Amino acid sequence: MFQLLGTAFSAFASIQAGAAQRRAEEAQALQYEQEKRQNKIETLQRHNDRLASYDSARAANLAWFTFAGRDITSDRSVKAFLDKQREVAFTDVSRSDKQGYAEGSQLAMQAQVARERGRAASTAGMIKGFSTIASGLHNYNLTKV
Repeated sequence: MFQLLGTAFSAFASIQAGAAQRRAEEAQALQYEQEKRQNKIETLQRHNDRLASYDSARAANLAWFTFAGRDITSDRSVKAFLDKQREVAFTDVSRSDKQGYAEGSQLAMQAQVARERGRAASTAGMIKGFSTIASGLHNYNLTKV
């Protein structure tokens, strides 16, 4: 009789361990998803900050060229300078956006992997629990008097 109780407790413990691991992995997945949302916000902030910096620098450069007596509408070197500054700014923005997307994708994948680990641990706990019950019943039948 004690052998059956021991088997039942062992099976219950295996199932509970699998369920606890699943809950832990779900919590980790939620953490990854929170980091992904935070990363998206930070990426947008970097995007907006870089464009604001470009706009500010462009306005200052236009004011300086005007103060220096340069015709900002027809001076080809001024136009080339401004075009290059625009190209650099938008390349920076694009690079930052792509990096943010890559980091977000990585975090989404980590959340998915954590959930898969949790499901696998839960399934393994169930299998181990049922295996323990089957083994315990078999041993009980072999040893009962």
